[in-house]
Amino acid sequence: MIVELAGAAWVLPVAALLLVASALLILYRLLRGPGHPDRVVALDALTLVAVASMALAALFRVQAVLLDVAVLLALMSFIGTTAFVFLFRKESAEHEARNEKEKEP
Repeated sequence: MIVELAGAAWVLPVAALLLVASALLILYRLLRGPGHPDRVVALDALTLVAVASMALAALFRVQAVLLDVAVLLALMSFIGTTAFVFLFRKESAEHEARNEKEKEP
């Protein structure tokens, strides 16, 4: 079943340009981020842009298989972000323990 999108001739290219612009801004934040958590957030946002790009490609090519790829990429992004949360929580606990030792007389 093929569904025609109203305004697809100009809406899809505009959406693609906006995705490219947002990807460039996110890449800037990824490279210039002041800390590791900022870079993780930028990486997560970049994967969301990739998911949106895959959905847009599915609309361009009229292939629903690309939506499966987008869902898998979103799941992998979630797992990666969760792993970074556990990593930063461990580093934060170690940092707090060092600060407590330094405060003791």
